[in-house]
Amino acid sequence: MNENEDWWILLDADFGRLNRSIQRRIYNNFYTFAYREIAMLIKDRTMTEDIIQEAFLKIINNRHKVNHDGSIKQWSRKIIRNHLIDTLRKKRGREISIEIVYKEISEIIADTEAAATVEKTVENSQRNQLLHESIHRLKPEYKELILKFYIEEKSYKQISFELGVSEQVIAKRLSRARKMLSNLFLKKWGDEEK
Repeated sequence: MNENEDWWILLDADFGRLNRSIQRRIYNNFYTFAYREIAMLIKDRTMTEDIIQEAFLKIINNRHKVNHDGSIKQWSRKIIRNHLIDTLRKKRGREISIEIVYKEISEIIADTEAAATVEKTVENSQRNQLLHESIHRLKPEYKELILKFYIEEKSYKQISFELGVSEQVIAKRLSRARKMLSNLFLKKWGDEEK
C-alpha cells in the first residue's frame, strides 16, 4: 500500500482512541487532500480551513455510514463538496441551485487543470532541454554510452561488442556516466529554479 494513501484506512478506526501522533497524521493528510479539492474554489484561506475542519468532523463522526464496498476517499470527497456547497449557499445569503454551484466549480476546476497542464508541459520541456544539455557536457565516452543505452536502446552485450570491451566494463562506465549526468542535471535544474 502506498504510504501516501494508507492513512485512509485509519479513518475507519475509532478516531478518539488513536494516539495523538496518528490523529495528527490522519488530519494533516486529510487537510492536504481536502485543501487540493477546495482551495482553488475559495480564495478565502480562513473559510477554506473552516470547511476542511467541519468536513473532517463530519467524516469522523459518520464513518460508520460508509459502504465498505465503496471508496472512503470518494465518500470523503462527496462530504467535502457538499459542505462546500452548503457554505457557499450560506455565504451568498440566499438559496442557489446545486447546478449553478457545480457549474462554477467545474469552470474553476477546468481552468485550473488547463493551467496545470500547460505548466507541466513547460516544466517537462525545460527538464528535457536541461537533460540534453547535461548529456552533451559529459565526457565523450560517457556521452556515447548514455546515447547507446538510453536513446538507441542497445543492451550491454551489444555495446560491449561494438566498443570491444567486456560487459562488466560497460556496466561500470555506464554507472559512472549516470552518476555524472545526474550531478550535471541536478546542478542545472537547481540553477534554473533560482
